[in-house]
Amino acid sequence: MPEIRRLETEELLQLRKIHTIVYNQRKDYSKEENQKLDPYEHPADWAWGFFDGKKLLAGMFEVDYLMRFDGHSVKMSGISGVGTLPEMRKGGLVRQIFGKLLPEAYEKGVVFSNLTPFSHDFYRKFGYEITCVRNSITISTGDLSEIRMKGEFTHILPGDDTSLLAEVHSAYIENINHGIHRDYWPDNRAWKIFTKDDPYTTGTYLYLWKDENGKASSYIKYHDVVEDGDHNMSVYELAFINKKGLYGALSIAGGLSAQFQNFKWLMPAFIDPFDFTGDAWSVETELKPRDMTRIINVKTALELMRRPHGEGEYIIKVTDDNISANSGKYLVQFGAEGAKVSVTSKNEDLSCDILTLSQLVTGYRSLENAMYSRSTPESAALEVIKNEETLKRVFTLRPQHVTEYF
Repeated sequence: MPEIRRLETEELLQLRKIHTIVYNQRKDYSKEENQKLDPYEHPADWAWGFFDGKKLLAGMFEVDYLMRFDGHSVKMSGISGVGTLPEMRKGGLVRQIFGKLLPEAYEKGVVFSNLTPFSHDFYRKFGYEITCVRNSITISTGDLSEIRMKGEFTHILPGDDTSLLAEVHSAYIENINHGIHRDYWPDNRAWKIFTKDDPYTTGTYLYLWKDENGKASSYIKYHDVVEDGDHNMSVYELAFINKKGLYGALSIAGGLSAQFQNFKWLMPAFIDPFDFTGDAWSVETELKPRDMTRIINVKTALELMRRPHGEGEYIIKVTDDNISANSGKYLVQFGAEGAKVSVTSKNEDLSCDILTLSQLVTGYRSLENAMYSRSTPESAALEVIKNEETLKRVFTLRPQHVTEYF
């Protein structure tokens, strides 16, 4: 009898084997060390599966995160490791898992869900839409040699104290939508995972930068990537508390020009990479639509989202094909004391689907920009009926960056 449920610890190995097939990995599961999984990194209760009896046919992880959103910290589920056995493809198993996962997330108080797709169109079926892009940049390390900042770097090794890293990270994500807390998981687990790489065996390095006053202001984690015989400094993460911290972290690159040919970074789009070097022609950039988001709880998201100065109200009609509790009309009244959201039967000012609303609410698109979406007006995914000036003040661009990889 088919069953959709969360996995038990002893069933995690089945999901890992599916991942080996789906993601073209190789692992010898006859070896004892490959039969043991560390539930510390991915607890079993984060995993969902579609079972036929005791056999796992499809599964995924729903990672428990705490995310920044317009100055608030809200629950977010990160979807990863989605996979189905080849012989069971096209059977709608993943759709059925989402059919149970998403309504449950709503009931548990989750506000958003994020994922990195293999196909954007595939996940739009479940209400996810692009809400975070990154600039993939390549700069010759020699071109960064003019960035010189007074301060010092400290090499962070596995097992070292992570409190200053955490201090920088908390300040960095404070006003970034999709910024994910690393102090949410118990036992400092997130930082132990982040700092676990031995630089001498992996080529991955982590440096904390302090300014001339000894203030921890940024850190950079990078690894050596060889392409066409060239060694490249590929940034895994760069976090900073201010402009000085940003350029402090960048200053390490110019000093390593004899070691690395290029500096590569999949960086947040709210920073302009052409500021990093005098000759902008030397900067190679490519916009990457990497991450997708969906609102899990529309009412809560509308209550917490940034509001304009002054007072106002608007009515929005929302359609969500996967979480029926979200569909309906909402009256949003805002003022100096916050926002109040209530269900209403009055005529709407704006009508949209959950995909478009996820872009608008998180600040990925302004209302004016969203009007040019390819889904409009054919599918009526977004329709402004009245009260347009208020809506333009409400739905504005804000800094956004998914700060974890999952």
